[in-house]
Amino acid sequence: MRLSAKDVVLVFAVAMPAMARAQSVGQVECPRSGGYVYLYSSMTTLDVRTTLQCGEQVQITGRYEGYFGVRTAKGEVGYVPLDSVLLFKDKPGANQPKAVPQKPARELTPYDEHAAPPPPVKTVPAGFDLTLANGTPVHLKLGKTISTASAHVGDVVELHAAEEVVVDGIRVVPIGATAVGIVTEVEPKKRLGRGGKLALSINFLRLGNNEKAAVRSFQETSESSSLAGAGVLQGHGKEIVFAEGSDFTAYVDGDVHLKREAFQTVKDRAIPAAAQNPSQPRCR
Repeated sequence: MRLSAKDVVLVFAVAMPAMARAQSVGQVECPRSGGYVYLYSSMTTLDVRTTLQCGEQVQITGRYEGYFGVRTAKGEVGYVPLDSVLLFKDKPGANQPKAVPQKPARELTPYDEHAAPPPPVKTVPAGFDLTLANGTPVHLKLGKTISTASAHVGDVVELHAAEEVVVDGIRVVPIGATAVGIVTEVEPKKRLGRGGKLALSINFLRLGNNEKAAVRSFQETSESSSLAGAGVLQGHGKEIVFAEGSDFTAYVDGDVHLKREAFQTVKDRAIPAAAQNPSQPRCR
């Protein structure tokens, strides 16, 4: 049986109520205990496209048997059961779905795992290309013997590097580099056989480019500790001694920024002139 033009108009008229509601706005209601409903991509196969949060607003695009056609705030189109959407009355400006505002994050408790802070970024100032890092150890040996019998507070003591320190292939601290220390405490021998005390603080180190680098080191010894430290007891109940060649370790005090070319210049200056110009004839 063929449909006349009048019958076709009647079919569209029946479908008009669903189309008339095409721009209504609804709010997702959650009959599920999980706080969400499924958005199906097909009313026939009920394939799940995504989930909608409880309270989320959606645009109604049509009404069908058992389902609303909806469009989400993200533009996703699908179908939800009729009992999962609460319709709003049409009003100006209400024809666009609104995303559910995100809940504020709860306050962290001591039981939450805190993310580790990113490591600090160390930058080298412009014009420098080497860094002697803070805390770098420098092994030193005492240049001469000092003791409680002859030392005084404020005396300057010289030490020398026993091992070189290399940074990025550059010998920043050569063997023999000079370090300077200060005697900070002297307690001569006491009566009744009680020994004294001797303390030394190392303050700076001369680098391979002749610059000074601050270092930190403190060595103290007394009769009770001298056998385990750098100090040596001169006889029972007598003077405390730091002997020549005693080992000390100083630590670089703060990052020291350096120029690579400065060390190369010092190296070039140390080469004899004849070695730099081998073609020059020797005088006999």
